[in-house]
Amino acid sequence: MKIKRAMALAGLLGTGMLASAPAAALDLTCGGACPWVTYGDGNSFLLQYNAYIFDQVNGGGVGPGNPYYIDSTPGAIKDLTVIGTGTSSNPATTNMSGMDDAYPTPNADGNPYFSTGTVADPNGAGEFTGDGAGTWDVSLTALKNFMGTDNSLIFFFNNNQTKSGGAVDEGLAGWAQITLRDATGAVIGVYDLTNRGGKFATIADGGGGTINGSPFAYTHAGALDNPLIGTNAATDYILSGGKQCLDTNGALISCTADPSKVAKTFDANLGANQAAYAIVFPELDQQLVTLFAGNITGYSMNVNLRLGCDPGVVNQADCTGRSLNNGYEQVFLSTASNLDRVPEPGVLALLGIGMIGLWGGTRRRRA
Repeated sequence: MKIKRAMALAGLLGTGMLASAPAAALDLTCGGACPWVTYGDGNSFLLQYNAYIFDQVNGGGVGPGNPYYIDSTPGAIKDLTVIGTGTSSNPATTNMSGMDDAYPTPNADGNPYFSTGTVADPNGAGEFTGDGAGTWDVSLTALKNFMGTDNSLIFFFNNNQTKSGGAVDEGLAGWAQITLRDATGAVIGVYDLTNRGGKFATIADGGGGTINGSPFAYTHAGALDNPLIGTNAATDYILSGGKQCLDTNGALISCTADPSKVAKTFDANLGANQAAYAIVFPELDQQLVTLFAGNITGYSMNVNLRLGCDPGVVNQADCTGRSLNNGYEQVFLSTASNLDRVPEPGVLALLGIGMIGLWGGTRRRRA
């Protein structure tokens, strides 16, 4: 299935809104108006941008009540599937049977790096077929039960960096790989969230993503669990967080090259209580639909997640803008129709939207 491309740049706002509908599912494309950035197999949406576009047409602000304001407090995510979190609050750290519980992400402990491969498995390996060490694991039977009839799996991410150091301190490196395995342990699908060796920077500053790209154009190659650490000039790690800027025409521009041209800014470093990014993997969704129609006994999905400055970085100058510096980042799973949200007044049909996106609080934010 070809992915619908967002409309070309022409202005920050266009005209029109479709008739109201009691749609419960979250449409990350805003009916074609909201852009994304493609990193390998993943499409990343900047939720602040989505919320802003929705508010321009429907009103109501960008806070609670806006369908793209995703509350990620422990109480809000307790019934979802949590891959990693800094909270120790149950049931936010406990997932259903057939899933690993949430990995503990750094919680202001001074650790500049997190990886599912370097932190002890919350339950230990071997709980179910396909439950190994070094990844967050879920049996496909449990995942199917969690997803129900919804075929759209959404990964949400919180960016909770410090604010005091400006854009450099708010940046954070991230990389992820999702594998599907059959009952024998054989890999039957690999999906990467990767910068593909691109520059560690925002899209407007030459980052490695593709605005409104197609993940179907990317295919994993090479060894598993082996991202290019590289330098800030070439790495598989993606830049998350910090400020994103638009000009008066709604075009994504560098926030630093010419500040006089900046007309609108979005802060992707929202903290632990509000998700900053939503990432989808259309090819993964398609394969899951096919697998769910058959016998999935013993099948599993495994998530290798890495955040911060990889310990393998040779030149410490290349840790600039990469390191975890506050902790409490969160990654959790939902589906398009499984969020506790207010009904959407309608879907958007805006013409000429500036395109922006990047994979990238109110709790314990350091000054």
